[in-house]
Amino acid sequence: MIERRVMKRIPINRAARLSFGEMNGTHPCVVRDISALGACISTPYYIFAHEFVLSFDGHSGAFFCRVVWRKQTLCGVSFLLRRRSPKPANDSSGTMNVVRLGRPILGRRGRL
Repeated sequence: MIERRVMKRIPINRAARLSFGEMNGTHPCVVRDISALGACISTPYYIFAHEFVLSFDGHSGAFFCRVVWRKQTLCGVSFLLRRRSPKPANDSSGTMNVVRLGRPILGRRGRL
């Protein structure tokens, strides 16, 4: 068989949990192998969702995943960038990182 993956996967066979957006709770799975770009996951059931969150050790490491392929109870996923809800334009609760032509400008909280 010809290997078509960009990065080599490392076999880990480690227990993990899946979270689906609209469903309560988490569901068990085993991560068979993993790379920086994706993983192979085994579950006791067929995964119908196209996207979900994969977590290890009680959510200490969470990955947003998109299913790339499925075969019975195995699926290959690619890791997505974490989704963030956009902040309103007038939200000043965070720090301001504004630089104009390489010079910092003063914000409400002093020099940045």
